[in-house]
Amino acid sequence: MARLTFCAVSDIHERLEWLRPLSGVLAAADWILLLGDLTQFGHAPQARAVLDAFRTINPHVLAVPGNLDHPDVLTLLEDEGVSLHGRHRLLGDVGLAGVGGSGPTPFGTPFELSDDELGALLAGSLAAIAGARHRVVVSHPPPNGTAVDKVRLGLHVGSAAVRRLAEAQSPDLLLCGHIHEAAGEDRLGATRVINPGPFVHGGHVLLEAGDDGLSARLIFPAR
Repeated sequence: MARLTFCAVSDIHERLEWLRPLSGVLAAADWILLLGDLTQFGHAPQARAVLDAFRTINPHVLAVPGNLDHPDVLTLLEDEGVSLHGRHRLLGDVGLAGVGGSGPTPFGTPFELSDDELGALLAGSLAAIAGARHRVVVSHPPPNGTAVDKVRLGLHVGSAAVRRLAEAQSPDLLLCGHIHEAAGEDRLGATRVINPGPFVHGGHVLLEAGDDGLSARLIFPAR
């Protein structure tokens, strides 16, 4: 099969300082994946500015909204044909299944769903890519009880439904964000889980899919 490459970043919050330093990496990828929180409590105009900034470098962008993105951001992503929220995309031998937003938080952020809703959305998109050779979940909420969903107080605040689906369906890779301080990696059975952290620190994940399998590399250029 033709080799496909992806660059995934998360929690942009309208902070684009790393866009120029990473422009070569972003331009070289076949696809850019935005893992949510394009804005800082923003609406569609702010999300469009972020989306267009990435598309100026690489026109092939797919995204899920985050919990700090107002619901009209999802409408924008859908209208632009780039949304993976409750949706899927088959690109060669790679299947992408997505879910955005987050579960309920103490802060009443703009785009929160119940855990059952998150699970239903992701279950549908995962079912649609069941036959793909390589299966990748693009999720703003991390799976609960992992190294990538722990806040500073030591509490795990990720999605139990996302975890259950990862354990039951065993996708090759689960990309997530949401919890800035939990950037890093973990594993749920056969599924590798990666949170690149907020884009303001330059964290990104490079994916490569080919005949020899699917590889993913987490990079923190600021460290």
